[in-house]
Amino acid sequence: MTSRERVMTALNHKEPDRIPLDLGSGHACKFTKYFYLKLLDYFGITDEQDRLEICQKPYQLVYASDKVMDLLKCDVRNARVKYLPNPDFTSPYIQEWSDEQYSYYTNDFGTTYRMPFKNSLYYDNCGTILGDAEDEEDDAKFVWPCPSKVDPACRKELEDYLEKGFLTTTCQVFGNGFLQTGPLVYGYEHWLMLLVSEPERCEAFIETLYNKKIEWYTNMFEVYDGVLDVTAEADDFGVQLGLFCSPTVLREMIFPYHKKLNDFIKKSQPGIKTTLHTCGSVYDVIPDIIASGYDCLNPVQIAAAKMDAATLKKEFGKDIVFWGGGINTQATLPNGTPEQCREETKRLIDTFAPGGGFVFSPVHNIQDDVPIENFMAMWETFQDNCKY
Repeated sequence: MTSRERVMTALNHKEPDRIPLDLGSGHACKFTKYFYLKLLDYFGITDEQDRLEICQKPYQLVYASDKVMDLLKCDVRNARVKYLPNPDFTSPYIQEWSDEQYSYYTNDFGTTYRMPFKNSLYYDNCGTILGDAEDEEDDAKFVWPCPSKVDPACRKELEDYLEKGFLTTTCQVFGNGFLQTGPLVYGYEHWLMLLVSEPERCEAFIETLYNKKIEWYTNMFEVYDGVLDVTAEADDFGVQLGLFCSPTVLREMIFPYHKKLNDFIKKSQPGIKTTLHTCGSVYDVIPDIIASGYDCLNPVQIAAAKMDAATLKKEFGKDIVFWGGGINTQATLPNGTPEQCREETKRLIDTFAPGGGFVFSPVHNIQDDVPIENFMAMWETFQDNCKY
């Protein structure tokens, strides 16, 4: 089987020749900058360190090179989306600056991030543009980003990947999800209160976000028509012990938009698969995720409450693909021994793999505190146990 055939077989809930592997490509399957440098050193690659390409600035995630993904035997390749300049729109928010302690930047949603110069790993959210908005008049002052056109030259990259037999995906999204974009504009406390106290203001925001996402996907498909196998949305519904907010709020205000968006994507690109990245304890709404039209669930946070791997596989394994869940990245991978990493990887493979519907990847991006010995123990265990 080619890599693409292998992944598509698993996505259709059948067993391929071996379990598909995603390390470094799909949504929340990537490497942070400093771990990636460890990986380059391990493989003896010396010509990439000075030209790392950051794909998600706040989290300092990198695009892994084809050389690294080939060495890891990754079955998936992601689009490095490049956008054309828009001469008709300039965001009033985008800027970068620094002081003695921090480097700052504000993105086109008016979200401000900062990263300390010393001992820094990530950018943290430190400000929002509508944090003090009191009414609809204040809401109307928000200047929405304008989805840019994709550079047509980007198409050849995915055509080449398909010709080589890889499955293609993109981890790019417009803003965040229908729940989680609001906090980037209003701040978390303000947005969560508005969902309950003034839902009509949130509904107006979500409706505009939906229309912007439709425009963004239309631009994407103009270039990637027919060459994109899997796309992804991100919307964190869970935290460690439960849902981010009331399931009633999610069902009444959020999931209907996910369903409409999936309908649009699948009508526009027949045969495409969609992934929802949603962290935390989301067991209680997995049926809603399935009903919204998603084919894959990522990152499958098995250490969160009610997210037991065996229970997930038994109850939902015929209806949704688990793209992730291969090892606990909160505890075992960074803090365990290599032997513990081997044991957990083997156990989770044995749980998720039967019958297909599983793409092996750790729970979320690989962080800089992961010892290379633990990562390789996970990878070697996968290679020893990936055949059906």
